[in-house]
Amino acid sequence: MKILLPVLLSVLISTGARGDNLPRVVVSHDGSEERLAGTLARKAEKALSRLEEKFGLKPSGRVEIVLVPDRASFSRARIGKAKIPDWAVGVAYPDLNRILLLSPRELPGRDVSQVLTHELAHLVLGRIFRQGEAPTWLNEALAMHLSWEWGLSRQMAMSRAVMAGRLIPLENLIKGFPKDKIGAETAYAESFYFISFLKSRYGRSSVERLIRNLGLGVSPENALLQTSGLNMEHLEGEFFRWLKYRFSFLAILTGSGTLWFLAAILLVAAWIRKRVTSARKLAEWEREELEGKDPPALRGPNGSGMDGNLN
Repeated sequence: MKILLPVLLSVLISTGARGDNLPRVVVSHDGSEERLAGTLARKAEKALSRLEEKFGLKPSGRVEIVLVPDRASFSRARIGKAKIPDWAVGVAYPDLNRILLLSPRELPGRDVSQVLTHELAHLVLGRIFRQGEAPTWLNEALAMHLSWEWGLSRQMAMSRAVMAGRLIPLENLIKGFPKDKIGAETAYAESFYFISFLKSRYGRSSVERLIRNLGLGVSPENALLQTSGLNMEHLEGEFFRWLKYRFSFLAILTGSGTLWFLAAILLVAAWIRKRVTSARKLAEWEREELEGKDPPALRGPNGSGMDGNLN
């Protein structure tokens, strides 16, 4: 059994807060990742502030992030009976206000800040919908927007669906996404752009109102009606026309054959750049930590502060 040491981000020092205010984030680890844990705690604090600023969502209670050192430990660290998928690198448990996160040192080529932010969005939204379940399109779209997960791959998936006439009705994205790869990519892209459409057409506060109403138990159809003034059929029609205007133009401009050829080249280049950027970012974190740029981490009682364990 490995004892996890909680590393608390000292927001009292970094933000100048006074009184008995406590950090919103605690990162638990096995003792070998103290500096990295402090960096992740600081980044999690910034992500939570961004979530509140962009969507008006505030976390309730303290968020615990369990930093797991290796893949084997990550698989064993699951909570409850649900198995952690082999491809997963982060898992949110809203009922416990806890996130399991695989150590960045085990994830070459992955932006761990993005993974962490994605899971934080799931966590906060999951706590808002304690009495029910958020529509899948909202859950995934909010996480993607908060973690800045957009780019060529998202655009290509949306353009492909528009060109093929395979847009998915929103009501089919409430309880889950398609299992096939192409269908899932379309669902993620469509969800992402639906939130963009709402913000563009009805203002930034529209998404906040939508989430608030859904969290109160209003059905997706009625919540969208209150947000837009349109029933589901008309709103979906407006959204699909919005998509076709943007992505059909891209397809016509480039031609389908050229589009996919360029996409293949650009995706390979993006993959290489992502690996280099990820390695550079991890090295930068380590350099900042060694130079003492992060706020000092607070240790638990007796220098250990046992907060949890990995079996």
